[in-house]
Amino acid sequence: MTDPHRQRAQARAGAPVAAGAGGGDVSIDGDMVRSAYARWAPVYTLLAAPTALGRKAAVAKVNSIGGHFLEAGVGTGLALPDYTSNVTVTGVDLSHDMLKRANEKIAKERLRNVTGVHEMDLSQLAFADGAFDGAVCMFTITAVPDAAQVMDELARVVRPGGHVVICSHFRAEKFPWTISDRVLRPFATRLGWNPSMKIDGVLGCQTLELISREDAKPSGLFDLLTFRKR
Repeated sequence: MTDPHRQRAQARAGAPVAAGAGGGDVSIDGDMVRSAYARWAPVYTLLAAPTALGRKAAVAKVNSIGGHFLEAGVGTGLALPDYTSNVTVTGVDLSHDMLKRANEKIAKERLRNVTGVHEMDLSQLAFADGAFDGAVCMFTITAVPDAAQVMDELARVVRPGGHVVICSHFRAEKFPWTISDRVLRPFATRLGWNPSMKIDGVLGCQTLELISREDAKPSGLFDLLTFRKR
């Protein structure tokens, strides 16, 4: 029987679309992301410093759930040392340059609960249906051509009853973040992510039930969303 979510993903694959599947009007594609993160990889730890509190909140959520999690958009592996022993992690990312640094971190810090990191397109994950107990995606969902397609894929590879955890900045509704969105938006293609993507792009997957939406620090800047697979 054909998986309708995979059909939806395949139908959408191809030309760049507005990041967030209609939730924004900035076009992002894979080549833009690879190019941007090749530039940022050597200094990504410094650049990602403002996301540290949001990342820790997302990892704490995963640790409270436990099991085998897919980290979608693992990047340089900043979050990997923070997972507790009750969590096994498999990481994927589109950027070869970022993954090189993630592998160095895994080896240096002897992260035995990380099964490996793989170069992979989040919209076409090479894992079986229900392969994971959960998936977590931190500050990556706004850097894909179609957030709804990625949400479908995350739902597909998570078992029924499992969880999908998303932490990201979406189009701001509060001052002063509304100002920063307007300032950053013209630079989206060089940044490799869309700073003004609407949250709607991650809320439409029919097999995922939103069970909590939390305001991750800094207040008003990041949303922490937890879904359960139906």
